[in-house]
Amino acid sequence: MRFTDKNFWRYVLCLWPLLFIFFLGQGMMRLNGNAAELGVTATLSLIDTAVFLLCFIAAAWWTYLPLQQALLNSDQPEQHRKLYENILSEFPWRALKSYWVAGWAFAIYLIIIIPTVAVLNDHLFSWPMFVTLILNFSFAAGILAPTLAVTLSIVFATKLRLKLSKFGLFHGVLSDEHNHKHITSSTHRPWLVFLVTGIIPTLILSLYVWLAHDSNEAEAAFILSQAIVLLLMSVTASLVLVWHITQTLKTVTATLETGLHHLTNGQFEGRVPILLDDDFGELARGLNTAMQGLQEREDLKDSLALAAEIQQGLLPKHEPMIPFYNLKGFQETCYAVGGDYYDYIKLEDGRIWLVIADVSGKGYPAALTMANLQAILRGLSIVNWPIEEAANYLNEALCDTLAAGRFVTLFMAKLQPESHSMVWINAGHVPPLLLNTSASGEHHLEALEASSPPLGLIKNMHYEVARSEFMVGDTLLAYTDGVTESSSCAGNDMFGEKRLRAWFKEHADEPVSSLPDTLLHDLNSFGRSDQDDDLTLLCVKREK
Repeated sequence: MRFTDKNFWRYVLCLWPLLFIFFLGQGMMRLNGNAAELGVTATLSLIDTAVFLLCFIAAAWWTYLPLQQALLNSDQPEQHRKLYENILSEFPWRALKSYWVAGWAFAIYLIIIIPTVAVLNDHLFSWPMFVTLILNFSFAAGILAPTLAVTLSIVFATKLRLKLSKFGLFHGVLSDEHNHKHITSSTHRPWLVFLVTGIIPTLILSLYVWLAHDSNEAEAAFILSQAIVLLLMSVTASLVLVWHITQTLKTVTATLETGLHHLTNGQFEGRVPILLDDDFGELARGLNTAMQGLQEREDLKDSLALAAEIQQGLLPKHEPMIPFYNLKGFQETCYAVGGDYYDYIKLEDGRIWLVIADVSGKGYPAALTMANLQAILRGLSIVNWPIEEAANYLNEALCDTLAAGRFVTLFMAKLQPESHSMVWINAGHVPPLLLNTSASGEHHLEALEASSPPLGLIKNMHYEVARSEFMVGDTLLAYTDGVTESSSCAGNDMFGEKRLRAWFKEHADEPVSSLPDTLLHDLNSFGRSDQDDDLTLLCVKREK
């Protein structure tokens, strides 16, 4: 699309109501005989028309000049977004200044020329008639014409904004620097129309009544004729103003309705053009901000879904097959991604690392730390370090990478099926529960308490291992604090370690594969909600 100087003449043509009202006033003065009484000839009328056109076309040229230069110098408006937005935001104010000067220049011209012609031709001309002409010319040329011109300029700018919105302009910027709300505000516009076409003409007509009251018959007839001219011009101008304001508001509300339609249908990529720098513009910008925010939210949901998928890929796909043992893991996050982690890492010698960890915090930061932890552990498993050396290495790495105040609690064990034993380290983690079943069927719980602080807090820590034996029927339940900190329905109580111990004893004889589902069901019945912490379980049971 290319803009040319034809756009200037389109702008001039949209000002046709000015010329119509000018000819209306001029024609009425000829019909009622006022022109003849003042000695205004057809030649003088043509000269008046030429001066009128010269004044207002010059005002239109000066108003349009910045926009004309911008349009002529750019084939691609989207590359000059700020330029167009500033120029069109300034357009009503520039129009007000130029047409006010043009209107009063033409009014002064008429106030000087018409009485001078009447006096030189020895026509009847008294001071009441002179005051009447001053009031009529001042109102029509100095007030009514600039008001119409500014309104029509706003209508033109609105249409141009709608045209330029196809290039992505006027979708998010509402200029504060050029936001002249005394001209464009939707709450001010009705009062301005009422002032120009109602109050001022009424006051002038009241003066005409006062002037005619003390005048002779000829003067009173002249004043009455001028009152009719003023009234007709005022009513016509009010109709033009109301029509154009109504049509502009229909265009603006149609775009807002389209935006609301997009919003209700979830089409958040659409934008509403800001056609007016007023409260309607603020509403359009608010809609655009809402749609942009919702679109970003949708994009974020897609990113979160992808991140959750990636994080799930870091967890074990299935439990390893170990002679005499059954294993089961489970995780549920309160957000799309979380900082809980569990893993089974099978070593070359047939032993297996059992890991459960809880990264401080939630969401993306915790998930990134969890991914880093998983990568380091998988790398260390290849060299088959003793778990205390692996823990020492993890601690040093996390101290160097974690932000201040962040840490990781970790329970890490090496299950040794050939000896039915387990060596383990608890670095600040909630104590896993080892359930022993005696020959008499009694159950005894042992808590594998932490003996060292969490990882990532203190450098140069040396972690020491403990050892536990697995008898037939023994079950290990390792978990994160999302289990014990699950809230009740009333929100004033937590599940707690005491309830967990009682629950574990009650379900000691269940298959290990069903323990996570059973525990989750009981936690939900207790009152657990999505607002509670991440929940992770790791269960190991010796069957034979």
